[in-house]
Amino acid sequence: MKKQSWILTGIVLLGVVIGLAGWFYLSEPVSFPTDAQLMNEIHEMFPEAAVDVIQDIIHADERHTVVPFISERQEYGLSYWIWKNRKWQVAHIDMNGEPRVWKVDQQDPSSYHFVWNISPADQLSTLQLYMIRERGQRISEEVVEKETYYPRVQMEWVTSLKDSSYGVMPLPEDGVQILDSFLKTKAKHQPELFFENFSPTQEIHFSWIAKDQSGNEAYPESSVNGDSYSVSNISVDYMMIFSEEQLELPDRK
Repeated sequence: MKKQSWILTGIVLLGVVIGLAGWFYLSEPVSFPTDAQLMNEIHEMFPEAAVDVIQDIIHADERHTVVPFISERQEYGLSYWIWKNRKWQVAHIDMNGEPRVWKVDQQDPSSYHFVWNISPADQLSTLQLYMIRERGQRISEEVVEKETYYPRVQMEWVTSLKDSSYGVMPLPEDGVQILDSFLKTKAKHQPELFFENFSPTQEIHFSWIAKDQSGNEAYPESSVNGDSYSVSNISVDYMMIFSEEQLELPDRK
């Protein structure tokens, strides 16, 4: 009887622990902090940010949020927030707003978001966002050598800056499908990569091109220089600045 009592007590305690853990880690997010609260937490974590204006609050999903801001020095920055341990926490702060890809879940392309906040001082009109993979090949060193060629992937999405300096855009569905297929194929062949010649050009990367008011390529000097500060381990990836000379276009030989 005593042994059964201890077992029962252990089961009850285990249930309580699991319940508390679920309550603490899996609880639903509460209302988002006010602008004043956001500024206070950013300054507490990264005083150099000197936030003057919270421009907007944009939810990537119910637990991940982007807050673009303007600093006292007229820098157009971005802050990334996550719901963790029963509170909203700033996870990453950028003091420049050049386009990036926030991979909320690195294994799920449908969670990827393009994020930017371009300073009006750069006088840009549009951003051209790209997902690219160069042509490449994989050589299998089996009994019979086998070469597999991969075609170039070049996908483009254009967004306007005329109405707003900032934006958060989910990776479009056509991009999600291509990237999801790529990641599954890569995972399938991962064990073989130690024994095969795997070209780095097979990797997919994200790039961008900026256009000015006249439709010409422009370099956004005010939007590409600035510090960053990370609090949590989240994936906010840089995008390479591209030139149209690096693109494959139908009228170009």
